[in-house]
Amino acid sequence: MALNDAVAPLPPVKLNSARQRTWQALFVTPPRADIAWDDVTALIRALGGREIHHHQKTTGSRVRFLLGGVKGFFHRPHPENVLGKGCAADVRDFLVRAGATA
Repeated sequence: MALNDAVAPLPPVKLNSARQRTWQALFVTPPRADIAWDDVTALIRALGGREIHHHQKTTGSRVRFLLGGVKGFFHRPHPENVLGKGCAADVRDFLVRAGATA
């Protein structure tokens, strides 16, 4: 991404303690593999994001989010409700690309 293509950061959002814990868990290195999917979706909504539904359904368990004008596509974990390390890293990258701050 070129310097001119950088997304302006979203205004800071005051997160409750549960959302703050999820935020911190996503930004740990190496990525954690014990973050609940429901906590991630709640964090994205708290930051001003939303799940996008198009007239065409996403394939399988793919979920789309929009935050700060940036789209993120993730695989909803199943059968358990816990993100793998790769998905946790993808969510973290999405939050960074969207300019989210907590």
